[in-house]
Amino acid sequence: MKLRIVIATLLFAALCAAQPNQWFPPEQMMTIGVYYYPEAWPESQWERDVSNIKKFGFEYIHLAEFAWAFMEPEEGRYEFGWLDKSVDLARKYGLKVVLCTPSATQPAWLARNHPDILMVRADGTRLNHGSREQADWSSPVYRRYVEKVVEKMAEHYAGNPTVWGWQLDNELSHYGAGMSYSPAAQQRFRDWLREKYGTVERLNRDWGNSFWSQMYNNIDQVQMPNPQELVAGANPHSMLDLHRWFASEAADYLRFQASVLRRHVKNQWITTNFMMNYDLINPALSEKDLDIMSFTMYPVSGGLFRGQLGFRMGDPAAVSFTHDFLRNLGSGIEGPMELQPGQVNWAPVNPWPQPGVVHAWIMRAFGLGARLVCVYRYRQPLAGDELYHKTMVEPDGVTLAPGGKEFIQSIKDVQLLRTLYKPNVPPPADYNARRTAFLYNFENRWDMENHKQTIRWDSFDHLLKYYRALKTLMAPIDVITEEKDFSKYPYLVAPAYQLIDKELIARLTRYAENGGTLILTCRTGQKDRRGQIWESLWAEPIYDLIGAAIPKYDVLPEGRNGKVSAAGKEYEWGSWADIIEPRPGTEMLASYADQFYKGSAAATSHRLGKGRAVYVGVDSLSGELEADLLRTVYAAGGSKPTRLPLNFMVDWRDGFWVATNFTDNDQTIPAPADAKILTGSRTIPPGGVAIWQ
Repeated sequence: MKLRIVIATLLFAALCAAQPNQWFPPEQMMTIGVYYYPEAWPESQWERDVSNIKKFGFEYIHLAEFAWAFMEPEEGRYEFGWLDKSVDLARKYGLKVVLCTPSATQPAWLARNHPDILMVRADGTRLNHGSREQADWSSPVYRRYVEKVVEKMAEHYAGNPTVWGWQLDNELSHYGAGMSYSPAAQQRFRDWLREKYGTVERLNRDWGNSFWSQMYNNIDQVQMPNPQELVAGANPHSMLDLHRWFASEAADYLRFQASVLRRHVKNQWITTNFMMNYDLINPALSEKDLDIMSFTMYPVSGGLFRGQLGFRMGDPAAVSFTHDFLRNLGSGIEGPMELQPGQVNWAPVNPWPQPGVVHAWIMRAFGLGARLVCVYRYRQPLAGDELYHKTMVEPDGVTLAPGGKEFIQSIKDVQLLRTLYKPNVPPPADYNARRTAFLYNFENRWDMENHKQTIRWDSFDHLLKYYRALKTLMAPIDVITEEKDFSKYPYLVAPAYQLIDKELIARLTRYAENGGTLILTCRTGQKDRRGQIWESLWAEPIYDLIGAAIPKYDVLPEGRNGKVSAAGKEYEWGSWADIIEPRPGTEMLASYADQFYKGSAAATSHRLGKGRAVYVGVDSLSGELEADLLRTVYAAGGSKPTRLPLNFMVDWRDGFWVATNFTDNDQTIPAPADAKILTGSRTIPPGGVAIWQ
């Protein structure tokens, strides 16, 4: 079965190598659609709704998500007539259709007949029917039923020219329930370990099981490490492998569903909507199985973000990071498959978004290269768990909601830009000179979060400090994995790269020697890929690369901050500080201003061949130190960095400049006097947008 899946996937990839641009023609730039749930509304209203969707300017509708009970109301009895009517209405009004496999919500009969398909929490509780994502992907019984319903859908719709593409499942996760610890999951974990290690001796060695007498006699004795079952901390190496397995299992589940569709579909694309920056699922593991990469985007969910208005606009760095990551996977076509148009219902606090910011989110996606956006959803539910979730129209089903009006404005903007599109316009030279690769590895994030060493450390926040800093320089960013080519980027930033091997160190060294500027940060190089400390001096394998030693590090308790200075300016830090000893010829960029190591280096720059390696050993509180140091480094590289306000973002795409303002104040766009303003004005308010040529 596995061999058949691999062969089918490879054949399809070969046949469709040029297909993405046929599905998403470059001259269309970005296509905007909307979710619709006909099963929730009287059939007499379907045509009215679909005709209005077309009238508003949408180009596709998303159907069949969560509808398993309507497609298979009883085991083995499939009903697609209701869905056929909706697809036919889409065809009638010139709309394309994205269909969703229904595996996120199994019908009651399946859960009652086979309760073993339901996931088991870490505390041993088996979940129940009545929500979503409660099924266990590792259950062979569940997979058989998923295969049947997906096969029937594919047979029925593969040849339908109105069906444009497919989405697998929905936000693959178990949400707050975490991982499943069911017997099926335990067995799949052990099978994965057998494939990885081969022998129990290798597993014992790489997990360091001599510590605390954790030795296993055979792999059948292994259980998924579960902190709720342990008195002290879980073995960090077993936890790292648990995260690896869970991400691999999710990718395998998506690959399994995609393979079922590919038995039938020939000219329809396949994706899944990953959750934005969800830390347990790694989209990079699915880039060869999906035609395009998509994700869900809910920037305002009651969290406290920077600035007075952050809770109404969200964190633009977190949103943008996802675009820059997914755009560099697979075909390069990505976009938000779910975007909120207003208040949500599921957060601890659900505030009203800043007026204009829905428009800004959409045009931010455009500026970052997104080829599709889809709003969740068209009509506001009158019953169910999402009663308070705002949508395109008000509860009457016809009156545009405020977010709906902003979507329509975005549709008009895209239609205008299409009339001005010119193919193959190169990016401005000074902009391209700042192009930066941002090296990202989920395993580093998992390993650091498994063993933080300080409650103040936040792995993703550390990454975003550098990402935000780069955006203030107006640097175009590609978030890439290690498999990608480093050489085409003048700058390469690799924050907190804790797990490393000699091969990667050699590649980074060659990159710098050949003229690249490499920026590394604290916690880099401390461990090998197993998560074990090197049998050497602390982080010694990177000493030659950075031209310095790191004899010790410090962390401070909550409420106590340290000071660091650079270029006559002082900053505060609290979570992590590598104390650096530069070798002769290595320049000191920042130093500690207090503690017993006052005067020691906090950041350095080491000339390496034609390039240099910069090491920033401290994690500042505000991120200002990181921004100022990067500005110094980029200026030294001759790339003329700008100085944009934090959270005021400007990007270039297809000959257009796009500015989005996520600050608390009005901002002036960096456009020349003769620029043609296409949308907005030279001064844009919080949540505002401007586009110019």
